[in-house]
Amino acid sequence: MLAVMKQTPIDAILLVGDNFYPCGVTGVGDPQWTKITQHFGPTKLPIYAVLGNHDYGDQQEHGGPDYVTCGHPDPQAEVNATGKMGKWKMPARNYTLHSRLVDFVMVDTQPVALSFPKGYDGSLGADGEKAWIGNALDGTHAHWRVVVGHHTIFSSGVHGRTNNATQTRVRDLLPLFRKDHVDLYICGHDHDLELLGELHRGPKSDPLFLVSGAGSGTDDIRPRRATVKEPPTIYPAFPIKQVLGFAVLEIDAMHLTVTFFDHTGKQIGGPYTTKKE
Repeated sequence: MLAVMKQTPIDAILLVGDNFYPCGVTGVGDPQWTKITQHFGPTKLPIYAVLGNHDYGDQQEHGGPDYVTCGHPDPQAEVNATGKMGKWKMPARNYTLHSRLVDFVMVDTQPVALSFPKGYDGSLGADGEKAWIGNALDGTHAHWRVVVGHHTIFSSGVHGRTNNATQTRVRDLLPLFRKDHVDLYICGHDHDLELLGELHRGPKSDPLFLVSGAGSGTDDIRPRRATVKEPPTIYPAFPIKQVLGFAVLEIDAMHLTVTFFDHTGKQIGGPYTTKKE
């Protein structure tokens, strides 16, 4: 990131969940916070984060958190760390970032993915989460609209290819995105780098889907054999060996651009640009 910053001004870092892998943190005093302060501190950039399943204690579809391995992590501690832990800025489980050009809607997808019937460890239930997302999108007015969550909606990674109940539930968010003309959904969950969708988009097009989960480990991605209509893969081309890396998002009045970099700061994909007048 520091290498890229020497060439391109960067405003902030977005962390798309599983911020503390594999077991989340137990509080603001947890020593795992050095993963943030030491690794990202040299950038001197604000860090805006959302929660992932591992921040809850590696909750899985079969039910409940993995307390045997993880003890009892506290996802609310990541909210409470705002203002106490360097440049960390996570004011709530769900929040919005407004600017002249773009509105970012930052969401906790865990209640939707696991269909929480009611709040869990301070979260909303699934229905409450969907309602919050819908209301937040209704309140966006910037030219570009971006949603940031943890779970994949579409991907060629391990979770995206599974098409299990968790994946189906998160895809239930798509009608909200379509209604409010979301331009981009950014997520992690799958440990890879990928961009899906159509760069030449119309007023009623689905969003682009950016998966950026290769910050600390990689999994194989493969061409999808979907049984339902799914967006095409823009990046990468197959076959490919995944590498550690990250994505850089650039936005101006008419263009949204995604570029991929490896762990050394070498450009490995893009720039991929969509236009919106």
